[in-house]
Amino acid sequence: MPFREGEVYRCPDENCGCELTVTKGAPVTCGGQQNPTCCCGQTMVKAA
Repeated sequence: MPFREGEVYRCPDENCGCELTVTKGAPVTCGGQQNPTCCCGQTMVKAA
């Protein structure tokens, strides 16, 4: 599941509020399977 341009990931911790937007996607051949980790330690979730 490579990151795709325009995807938004948010920290699930309401007290943190960190959010990131992918500005350049990974190649289709990228085999990554993990969501990014926030600086507070939480696994970020893809926004709908």
